[in-house]
Amino acid sequence: MKKAAIIYASVHHGNTEKVVTAMAHDMPVTLFKAEQAQNVDFSEYDCVGFASGIYAGRFHKSIYAFLKHHRHEFPKYAFAVCTSGMGKGRYAKKFAGYLQANGFTVLGEFECKGFDTFGPFKLFGGLGKGHPDDKELADGVEFIKKIMLTSI
Repeated sequence: MKKAAIIYASVHHGNTEKVVTAMAHDMPVTLFKAEQAQNVDFSEYDCVGFASGIYAGRFHKSIYAFLKHHRHEFPKYAFAVCTSGMGKGRYAKKFAGYLQANGFTVLGEFECKGFDTFGPFKLFGGLGKGHPDDKELADGVEFIKKIMLTSI
């Protein structure tokens, strides 16, 4: 079976970390926080995922910085995973375009809701309360299984 690494940033409520932890549970997937993966040898992995919450409409700045400094260390296959208060905001697809522009072959995108209390949302109790839920976590697991078993 193939091996994947997921570089992720999960800052406020741990939404993205919940999703990638579920993805890695029964699959050959190793998780790395973006700020802690500086000296990792990615040559042993068949693909790499980039996962983040959405901050002002984009993946976290640590993901972009990591990619900028380590782009040529990764396998050519990649995928995108994100969580946001809105959910299904096409953020993962947008980031997949960024990956393609940087030479990756994109295997897929996964996006789901996450609890969001950033900025004015906290005044109303937040968006996406209770998310990611069990169904979204299960959908994430199915996504990574498809990537690992059929895409490479």
